[in-house]
Amino acid sequence: MRRETDPLLQIATRGDHTCAVRQGGSVLCWGKNTYGQLGDGTRADNARAVRVLGVGDAIAVAAGLDFSCALRRGGTVMCWGNDADGQLGGGRGGTPKAVGLRPAAVTGLSNVVQLVAGDYHACARLRDGAVRCWGNAENGQLASDSQRVYTAPRDIADAAGARWISSGANHVCVVDASGKVLCWGRNTEGQLGDGNSGSRTRAVEVAGLTDAVDVASGANHSCARRRTGGVVCWGDNSAGQLSTGARSDRKRDTPVAVAGLTQVQQLAGGADATCARLANGRVSCWGGNGHGQLGLPSNIATRNTPGVVRNLADAIDVALGSRHVCAVRRIGDAV
Repeated sequence: MRRETDPLLQIATRGDHTCAVRQGGSVLCWGKNTYGQLGDGTRADNARAVRVLGVGDAIAVAAGLDFSCALRRGGTVMCWGNDADGQLGGGRGGTPKAVGLRPAAVTGLSNVVQLVAGDYHACARLRDGAVRCWGNAENGQLASDSQRVYTAPRDIADAAGARWISSGANHVCVVDASGKVLCWGRNTEGQLGDGNSGSRTRAVEVAGLTDAVDVASGANHSCARRRTGGVVCWGDNSAGQLSTGARSDRKRDTPVAVAGLTQVQQLAGGADATCARLANGRVSCWGGNGHGQLGLPSNIATRNTPGVVRNLADAIDVALGSRHVCAVRRIGDAV
């Protein structure tokens, strides 16, 4: 099979659009474009990948519900799309109908090493372990209840020293240097993992988890990869996305082990599903399959235990949207 001359390196998807980064630094997006989240200067939906304007040195991309952001080689961030909740981070949004059809710099960010996005907010992890977030704050996901939106990044004091970060629809989790996972934001489905209910504006520790390597968040659930190689999940389980094996187990507010997974290299969460990329390039997924997003016939509504996605044996990155899953293959294309 022909290898791409400028291969894809990383892919991100949420809602109904997807973006990917090429090795050369350009960003491609496709799908829904109501708010300009494809970054091509228009609002026209596109089933084919279009190049994001003005970004040629990206190393990673994050997708919100209807906006997108790119991390540049120099450690700065640019965002585009819907800005009604200040999710573009430029200090000018936060009003109805605010949009950015072309990428613009996020205010006051430098030395960024990781970038994530929720439905209407985004967060960056800096080289020194600091975490800064911007956008919608209504569910505590910006660790504040003093205002509805933040149009520029704010420090998350409880997350200092973070080694990894993830974002769900309205909650955020980090892994600290000791292997603990701390989460804050919305907690209606137990997605903060501390055994309690109620949204939080301060980070709380996920119960009984002290050896996490990284964490991935779906809309209302999260999963962590442990040093031992195991995986645990917590939060919403309405479609089996925690892999408890029990259809009646609608949510868990503390971590539960996922059985049958070994050699996991990456975790990814979607609206109601979870996937793990394995060391051999296979991808194993579980949870909601109402739109065939797990690679199963769509008449199979859910899968409660991990199952290998067919016809995919060489994945190097995987991402989940609301109703679909995408992967970058070793040869540099996407499926």
